[in-house]
Amino acid sequence: MIGKIFRILRTRGIPGLTYAIDTRLRGMLAGQAKSFQTYKHLFAGKHGIEIGGPSKAFTGKGIFPVYPLVGSLDNCTFGNDTIWEGHIEEGRTFRFDRSKPAGMQHIAEATEMGRIPAATYDFVLASHVLEHIANPILALSEWKRLLKDQGVLVLILPQKDRTFDYRRPVTTLEHLIADFNGKVTEEDLTHLPEILSLHDLGRDAEAGEVELFKLRSMHNSQNRCLHHHVFDADLTVRLSEYMRLEVRAIEEVQPHHILLVAQRQPAL
Repeated sequence: MIGKIFRILRTRGIPGLTYAIDTRLRGMLAGQAKSFQTYKHLFAGKHGIEIGGPSKAFTGKGIFPVYPLVGSLDNCTFGNDTIWEGHIEEGRTFRFDRSKPAGMQHIAEATEMGRIPAATYDFVLASHVLEHIANPILALSEWKRLLKDQGVLVLILPQKDRTFDYRRPVTTLEHLIADFNGKVTEEDLTHLPEILSLHDLGRDAEAGEVELFKLRSMHNSQNRCLHHHVFDADLTVRLSEYMRLEVRAIEEVQPHHILLVAQRQPAL
């Protein structure tokens, strides 16, 4: 039945709608990531933090359903008001699972979390966050700092060929290193010309028409909607290894995810 719907929509060629329904239906068919069963014990009863969120990917029906397993979960979001969650209050207000107590909600940049002591958490979660950050290596440095020895990072990124970024080239590791060395901040709009040229608005219905999308993008430091960088599985692994994180699993999951499980090793 689903295959028949796909064929009808593609035959009629309805821009944007075909892609949106195709993606939604494929998402309904997506199951757990293959690596979840192997590594779920690393989250059972443990204390972690999520960057952004709460995220569907980590719910009981998500691709990496750790929410029901964890002992406690805090959160860090860049501002009190976001497009995704509306208004957020700092304090013990982070609700991620009905069966769990609310976690501590921090309002801080994902690259500037100095208020939280090092080696606080058993794990860090981030679903579709890193691509929205202008300086990914700086962000990962902070997230790694928060992890205890043997702590786990779960990173979910968009698989570009199934998103509105499919026309854009994959970012190089050298570019990410240059951004880190150049101390790039969230005000950076270096990639905006490429985005305006290659972003497929037909696959991004929420972005609106061209002029509205451009206006929103010019104020990205307030809304954080842009994908500064474009990832694939190879770049994700290379970046993790550059950060001296041991890659435990890397896989692509329907409808448009790259999933990484990596572990912090003890300092020598």
